[in-house]
Amino acid sequence: METKSEPLLKDGNPPRILPPRPILFGVLNITSDSFSDGGKYLQEDQALAKARSLLEEGADVIDIGAQSSNVKAAPISQELEWERMQGLIQELKKQKVSISIDTFRPYVMRKALESGVDYINNIRGFVDEESLRLVKEFSHLPTKYIAMFSQDHGDKADRSSDLTPQTVLFRVLDFFRERKEAFQALGVSEEKIILDPGMGFFLSPDFKVSFSVLSRIDRILDEFPSLMVSVTKKSFLGNGLGGLSVEEREIPTVIAEMYLWTKGVPMIRTHSPISFLRAMKTWELTNTDY
Repeated sequence: METKSEPLLKDGNPPRILPPRPILFGVLNITSDSFSDGGKYLQEDQALAKARSLLEEGADVIDIGAQSSNVKAAPISQELEWERMQGLIQELKKQKVSISIDTFRPYVMRKALESGVDYINNIRGFVDEESLRLVKEFSHLPTKYIAMFSQDHGDKADRSSDLTPQTVLFRVLDFFRERKEAFQALGVSEEKIILDPGMGFFLSPDFKVSFSVLSRIDRILDEFPSLMVSVTKKSFLGNGLGGLSVEEREIPTVIAEMYLWTKGVPMIRTHSPISFLRAMKTWELTNTDY
């Protein structure tokens, strides 16, 4: 029987198959103390303008956070957290914008779910019973749930950690298995479960721990293909390069995001969608047969 051979490029090599464009979550921090942009978008008009800018850059989802997870951040009340984002959610909903709410507080989750947001992004990974009860209560909605791994499942990043480059992968995978089982026990369908390995101080102050996760992202994707990863301007990028400031981490961020895309990570959370998309287009142009 005659078999069809794979078409070859002019140089005699098979064509390169690039992964599809990832879903981009544009970061919008309406906080006073986020590590990269604290205080810039506290006013609703400023936040709305930033959301529009992220959409123009190519963001598919606006990821809104009103309580910073910065190591040095101070907690605010759950009422203030909701107050900061309520008007913005209402305005973006009118414009049919996809919205993700970055919160670990059940009070804020309930308000966001009642408002019809598209994603709940929880840095504590939905480990508390009250959050799980909410997930079950609202399981009839199409809302998707992003469960992030952090080494202590606390309310913000932490400077202490017992994770090492050798142990981190196993801990992340075990946590993902537990979260998947917990969601499925609540009747949440698999397509509504998104997992995030956490990076930077959520894993460890040792930058090698985060790079260890990146270097083995294939292993995570093999078992958990519905993955979102956020490396944007994070500490491990600066520390791995000798102590770069937040402002100096743009190029390392884009390179790390490109790496995630080429590995097939389907969702990337970023401060700069346009930087990633320009880099992706450049990569595509260099991998095209002319």
